[in-house]
Amino acid sequence: MEIPLTPNQIFQLIVPGVSVVFAFSFLSVWIYDKTRQYLVLLFASFIAYAVGSTMEIFHWPADWKLGAVTTALLFVLSALSLNEGVLRRRGLRFRWTTHLLVLATVTAAMYFFSYVKRDLLVRVYILNFCIGFVVLATAFRIRSSLKRRAVDQALFWVLLVFGLSFFVRTVLTVGQSLPHSPTQFGQTAFWVALQMSLTLFGVVLALVLLAATVSDVIEHVVAERDLDALTQILNRRAFELRATRLAADRKHRPLSMVICDIDHFKSVNDRFGHAAGDEVLREFSRILRAVVRADDIVGRIGGEEFVILLPGADRTLAKGIAERLRTVLMSTRFAQISSTLHVTVSAGVAQCQDDETVTTLLARADRLLYAAKRTGRNCTVADEAAVAPEASTRYLA
Repeated sequence: MEIPLTPNQIFQLIVPGVSVVFAFSFLSVWIYDKTRQYLVLLFASFIAYAVGSTMEIFHWPADWKLGAVTTALLFVLSALSLNEGVLRRRGLRFRWTTHLLVLATVTAAMYFFSYVKRDLLVRVYILNFCIGFVVLATAFRIRSSLKRRAVDQALFWVLLVFGLSFFVRTVLTVGQSLPHSPTQFGQTAFWVALQMSLTLFGVVLALVLLAATVSDVIEHVVAERDLDALTQILNRRAFELRATRLAADRKHRPLSMVICDIDHFKSVNDRFGHAAGDEVLREFSRILRAVVRADDIVGRIGGEEFVILLPGADRTLAKGIAERLRTVLMSTRFAQISSTLHVTVSAGVAQCQDDETVTTLLARADRLLYAAKRTGRNCTVADEAAVAPEASTRYLA
């Protein structure tokens, strides 16, 4: 059975067609990386909109009142799925009771102004204002969690403008008399403007969301490459690359480095097992992240060796951070280790000299660490006079 299509319907089908394409684009990325559950919500959002829009274009079902309620429900579900998908990407969410309240309110209002008091203009206001509020709420909710990436900033502004468009476009209908006939309504300037603006904003929003998703995937791949699997801090390669870039910019001077080594770590593994040793390494890395400043660079460069690069810190400040790290670790107890055993750390602190490379700075800090080991461990050495001429130079090799 063929369905006759008017030129106007063919034009209008562009919107749901584009929505379906983007919906399956999100689904494809989710199939590639199933950890990103928000992609399923974005898929559902664009599919719900495509179904609702297609029903409106073909006037399904034949009972216009049932169609008005059904399509409104699909459009609101689309907005709420978009809301939840965008929020979950940032680790946020709305309460499910809020979603249910919005759905129930819109459904009841659309039913009343379709079956009880027939008023197309009020239905237009209800649906557009509701979706506009949901989109704006999404934009302002993610604003506080935005990253510095351009794609995240773009997503906020696209959502903001998209949300506002529902109000601006709908207000233009004030004082107008919209026809109740579905066929005639589909030919009004309001309906044409609605389809064109939804096409434009929908494509832009979908492209920005796809770009954000791809950016997330790339960021995850880079993190897997650069982060130590056990401690979730930078591995040696990533640390040296970032440290080299930072040290090359003289605005970060003074610049200091702290290299730490957990004392008698081999004995922890031998006495309590490697699981206990892993627990110590993970807890020490957690302490490291808690003690250092936001701009400091932290990495694991060996089995139980960790290093911190501190921009804008002289040797005195760096030594203070190293001492705080040492005292916090010494007071920490581990479930898999005897409560009477204190895990300690030794540290060497060196301040970067003029035109000194990261490699030579690391070598000097390592010699100071070696001096701390020789003087009894569980201490911090930042005095070059404490270093013996034959001390370790392994990082210069």
